[in-house]
Amino acid sequence: MSEDTNVNTDEKTAAAADAKTGDGGRRLFAKPRRAGEETVWDLMYRAIYQSVMFLLVFAVLSAIAGYMFSGILGVWSALVAIVAVVLLCLTNPVLVAVLSRMHLRPAAYLTWFLLGWMVKIGIVVVILMGVQHASWLNPKLCAVFMLIGAAVILAAEIHTAATSRVPYVDPPTKRDRDDD
Repeated sequence: MSEDTNVNTDEKTAAAADAKTGDGGRRLFAKPRRAGEETVWDLMYRAIYQSVMFLLVFAVLSAIAGYMFSGILGVWSALVAIVAVVLLCLTNPVLVAVLSRMHLRPAAYLTWFLLGWMVKIGIVVVILMGVQHASWLNPKLCAVFMLIGAAVILAAEIHTAATSRVPYVDPPTKRDRDDD
């Protein structure tokens, strides 16, 4: 059996599975698509989905730990930390997905991406400055939860990137075209 036959069979099997599930191949821990089949949006969708799942688990655990350490102040600390982590970390895949749909030149893409990062960092700094002297939460516990939450989101994004199959394309240079 040739490689072409195997690829066609795999594509038919994947298409049949997508038709059955109705999710367009977006299953959380499913085997990634073959190289060249996964788009940037598919990758970012998976990163967002996995990050939300990790955040839900983190939210429950941090609320319980916050209550154990500081009572209701700890629960408020966990809530503020989760909001800050969502603003800081979860918006990154959304920003990449939106920018990739705009088909910008690399310099414009990088400019918008860095501008988005500056806005996100500014929002988190404002949140941190606002809760620094808040009497309705524990600021040290809030900072610890924010660090742990950022590490959790980073782990989810690394897992997504490590398990993705995005093709590497090396476009021909002008020198390569002149040699032909």
